[in-house]
Amino acid sequence: MRRLAALFGSLVLGFVAVGGTLSLAQVPARPSVQSPLPNLKPRVIVFVHGIHGDHESWRASNGAYWPQLLQNDPHFQQSDVVVAEYPTPSRNGQYSSQQLSQILWDGLKKQKVWDHREVVFIAHSLGGLLTEEMLINHPADAARVRFVVSYATPHQGSFVASLARIYDKDPLLTDLQDSNDNNFLIDLEDKWRGSAAVSRIHRYCAYEGRDTAAAETVGRLLRAHTRVVSYYSATYGCDTDTSPKKIDADHIEIVRPRDRAADAYTFFSRVYHSNPVINIVESVRDNKIIGLNVDCNKKNSADDMQVPIGLDPALHEQVISAEAELADAERIREISGPIVMKVDPGGIAHVAFSFEGKGRTLLLGCPDGHASILVHFHIRGEVPVAE
Repeated sequence: MRRLAALFGSLVLGFVAVGGTLSLAQVPARPSVQSPLPNLKPRVIVFVHGIHGDHESWRASNGAYWPQLLQNDPHFQQSDVVVAEYPTPSRNGQYSSQQLSQILWDGLKKQKVWDHREVVFIAHSLGGLLTEEMLINHPADAARVRFVVSYATPHQGSFVASLARIYDKDPLLTDLQDSNDNNFLIDLEDKWRGSAAVSRIHRYCAYEGRDTAAAETVGRLLRAHTRVVSYYSATYGCDTDTSPKKIDADHIEIVRPRDRAADAYTFFSRVYHSNPVINIVESVRDNKIIGLNVDCNKKNSADDMQVPIGLDPALHEQVISAEAELADAERIREISGPIVMKVDPGGIAHVAFSFEGKGRTLLLGCPDGHASILVHFHIRGEVPVAE
């Protein structure tokens, strides 16, 4: 038992010490990946690191930096790339998850993330939970978010975090502990599912396929290793129409693709292009109702003439407004309307109108009159952009 306790102790201390940076934190920093403010692209991809991580958490041992791989990839030309950071002390931290989620939001606001039309997230470990907490607390900004791709995010906690609490009093470890009474995780999932503002956001998941070895000398000698976030914890609550992706890497390396052929990269690419950037297109489409006849001394009127217009459900078309006018009018008088009283979501305009025949004349006698009702529909549609 003592030997087993020592193994777990060295393993946990190794994980807490190494966090999300490992030796790669010594790689010289490259220019931050952010969009030029005057020319924001339609979408922005936001990287959110995990506990004890930083902007270097995304760099592979060969120097490849995931945010730059995306930024230079022509298949993502409609998106800016932003690398988020928030404080995660290595020992005895003082920030709760709720506090860090607000710090994360403040930082993204400064980086003009919320000025984009669409926002998507790549989140690692704790970063996935903070992203969800942030979006729940800011529903207006959440309306811009299309999807979140989480890599090894402990939606049901982590066994390693439970052990680490013995050695480190960081409150984040309490939020990450593997326990049925983890109130933070239970409340987070309840709030997500109960909020109309965020429950529509797609959540996609990837999980680690290898154990993570302890970095400390004792841990390495004892060959201590474990799966930091289990399959079930990493995939809980995610979309069921897209299978979770196994990444053949440990908890740290799962977000460090060496090139664009790596599984972590290709999984995000597949999700991204199955949820393409949407351009909002507005157009005017007309429908004319012809053959509205009237006797020379009578009236033709309607309080609710229904005029439809065809909409393309594949483009999520909807009518945002409509107006009507009288057209092709001959031998009529006393015109009232036409007026569009309302428009149904399905694209039917309800029109009221009234007009009379011109009456008897000496030369023509009592000829019939006629007119048409022309309705102009202002339509908004969503057109996916090929990249």
